[in-house]
Amino acid sequence: MRICPKCNRRFPDNTLFCPDDGKALVHRVDNPSPAAGQPSARSQSAVDAPPRRSTMPPPDLNNLVGQRLFGEYTITKKLGEGGMGAVYLAQQDSIDQKIAVKVLHEHAAESDELIQRFHREARVVSMLTHPNIIRVFIFGRTEGGLLYLAMEYVEGQSLRERMDAQPLEEIQAIKLMKQLCSGLSEAHDLGIIHRDLKPDNVLLTNFRGESNFVKILDFGIAKLNEADGKPEQQKLTQAGIVYGTPEYLSPEQAQALELDHRTDIYSLGVMLYELITGTVPFQGATPVQILTAHVFSEVPSPSSVSPVPVAPTMERIIMRALSKDPGERFEDAMAMFEALLAREQEIIRERGLSGRAAYVPGMELTGMYRAIDLSQEAPGAASPDAMSSFESSPTLATNAPVFQTAEAGGGAAAAALPQPARPQAGADSSRTILTAVIGIAAVVFVVLIAIIGFLLFR
Repeated sequence: MRICPKCNRRFPDNTLFCPDDGKALVHRVDNPSPAAGQPSARSQSAVDAPPRRSTMPPPDLNNLVGQRLFGEYTITKKLGEGGMGAVYLAQQDSIDQKIAVKVLHEHAAESDELIQRFHREARVVSMLTHPNIIRVFIFGRTEGGLLYLAMEYVEGQSLRERMDAQPLEEIQAIKLMKQLCSGLSEAHDLGIIHRDLKPDNVLLTNFRGESNFVKILDFGIAKLNEADGKPEQQKLTQAGIVYGTPEYLSPEQAQALELDHRTDIYSLGVMLYELITGTVPFQGATPVQILTAHVFSEVPSPSSVSPVPVAPTMERIIMRALSKDPGERFEDAMAMFEALLAREQEIIRERGLSGRAAYVPGMELTGMYRAIDLSQEAPGAASPDAMSSFESSPTLATNAPVFQTAEAGGGAAAAALPQPARPQAGADSSRTILTAVIGIAAVVFVVLIAIIGFLLFR
């Protein structure tokens, strides 16, 4: 018999964790031997209890391969492992469906904070429905008492692996960043701040024949603000403790200050800086040196670091996202999206590309675009010069027409679309002929009036 040291509930010997509070169970300690002639509690319970059935050996908590979840899914292999948990692949053979299962390690389950954070990750991600964010389906415990998240399984490679394999062209980097901005826009609208954006937490996969479709991962240290904009009441991080990856943290996050969605904008700026230049803005021998640089050091201009020329427009986008003062950054993820769209249209015009070059995989599902036939656009056709608006507007919106559609989260989103060029020669010719006919008719009318007048007064 095992007992929970926190709530004192009793469980069978093959149970390792309390399902209520996650505490590791300990063996029950029986009462000392009773006085001679008195029946012991142990002997009495042995008489009253039914015969014990043989039990299976407890599962191996370090390797769940071969175990079954909720009856139908079998864990087939371990996909990866970290300090706090492991990720497994599970499959249901009858319909050939695969899911990923994130499991909290046994030692991590001894920490109340880690258990609560795991609960919070399940709550946060279950709120999100955007195609560019990994979906979570089920939250529960294994037979051995380990906490797990069953989520969407996506085959692909991390953005980090993609960057290490081959440098990305600027227009490719823009496509990836637009998807990140689109997904984060929904998260921010729901009061969710990721706080750990980096290339390792971005998965690239294939979608409907298009490569480099973005999936944002790991909301494990996300911060959730309630509907009134205030942080959730339950505090899971200690004052003065900095969470995240030093190279991608905002200055306010490096100082453990109160955060809002603009800390994610800064992290996006670091990622864009790295995509364009091949390096992060700040490096150091220790995390403290890197965090100090984020707070006090000026960001080296991308053009001074990049081995290839950086367009002034792109440099302005990066430097605005990396402003030390959150108030000087982009107002939100969609403002940065629109600035990237403006630069993208600039590239299309410069290179004489077709509108298809701006296509983002799955864009018709994100609520940011209307469905249009990009293949019918004339090469080089684009909206009116969006860069004048990029320079003057505080939100960097383009001059192209704006279309609003309802997002999955219930709000309204706007995006500027390039308008396809249409032949105008036929319409112009018709207008010219009509004008000439009207002019001739007017002249004939005046001549007739003059003749009638001459005859009457002759």
